[in-house]
Amino acid sequence: MTKSPHPSVLRKIAARRHRLGHSGATPANASWVRFVAGSAPQSDPPARLAVLGGPRRLTRRELEVLHLVATGETDQGIAERLYLSRRTINCHVANILAKLEVPSRTAAVMTAARIGLL
Repeated sequence: MTKSPHPSVLRKIAARRHRLGHSGATPANASWVRFVAGSAPQSDPPARLAVLGGPRRLTRRELEVLHLVATGETDQGIAERLYLSRRTINCHVANILAKLEVPSRTAAVMTAARIGLL
């Protein structure tokens, strides 16, 4: 069920990391580098949710939406796949961004990959 992120998303993330001067793998981004290379950690995502802790924990539906965001799907595309309204998906994405404390979908995918949710 889990697909790898859309190549355009990975290119955008890599370009941004390059602009920010992140060239080598450090302990903070080592899992992200493995993820981009195609060998993402295979541990159980619910076990990784403990990293977020308490009330900021992502729900199962938010994890589903996050995985589809990582593949490059639009809100409308995600809504059609999950049989929900586009507005509902928009709310899920907004909740994901707030819980991960990131400003964009790309940053959410990057953060999720770094902490092992993807």
